[in-house]
Amino acid sequence: MEKDRRIGLIGCGSMGGAIAGGIISSRLIQGAELSLYDIAADKAKKLRERLNATLADSPSELVNACGTVILAVKPQDIEGLLRDIARELDSSKFVISIAAGVSLERIKSFIAKEARVARAMPNIAALIGKGISALCYDEYVLAEDKALARDIFGSLGAAAELDEFLMNAVTAVSASGPAYFFYLAEILQKSAVDMGIDEKTAEKFIIHTVLGSAILLKDSGLKADELRRRVTSKGGTTEAAFRVFDEKNLGDILKAGIKEAAERAKKLNGGAR
Repeated sequence: MEKDRRIGLIGCGSMGGAIAGGIISSRLIQGAELSLYDIAADKAKKLRERLNATLADSPSELVNACGTVILAVKPQDIEGLLRDIARELDSSKFVISIAAGVSLERIKSFIAKEARVARAMPNIAALIGKGISALCYDEYVLAEDKALARDIFGSLGAAAELDEFLMNAVTAVSASGPAYFFYLAEILQKSAVDMGIDEKTAEKFIIHTVLGSAILLKDSGLKADELRRRVTSKGGTTEAAFRVFDEKNLGDILKAGIKEAAERAKKLNGGAR
């Protein structure tokens, strides 16, 4: 198979595994062959067995064999990886990084200027094909590269292209967002148990409540604030809850936390731990 039809994935953790699964299962990425590498060899072997991919013995071997290389490693690890494979990352390569906060400029500082580089920011729902990923590109990325990136990350749910200056905001809202959602579900379930509902029943009620709410928001054509107002009857139970939320400035607290997440993404661009 031609080198430019081979896709290499470095990093076979949860998100790397989701990306690999999307590539293999996607009908849009025809004729592509997947090669894997992870410093933890057992992770790569398990993924190879599940997906019938090939294994590389080193990052350099993988990069040499592939036209497209996906770097699915943590921000703290990407600089060391880029130093190791810098010689192989020339203008013939299309590189996609999912390292949160690490800018295109930072990546390009370690490799050939003409290498074609993209950033992607998926979220954990990619594990079930229901995620959303943000994509941005440097000036050397070709139209066919962009199409491939859209196909790869579209196979994980949805994908949207944004200017790079918005990537830290997307990281704070979308990539970290599921954790905020799970925290709310956790609080709802604990509250239900505290008020006497058994844990299993509480879990069932919360799962169906949040799932139905998400589908309603997606399919109703109404904005979140309008749906919230429809549930919040004057003098009712929901209004009583929001009175407390407002008194405690819950909205401001949440926005402050999300802003702090975006600031942390900025700091990761320098390799901060």
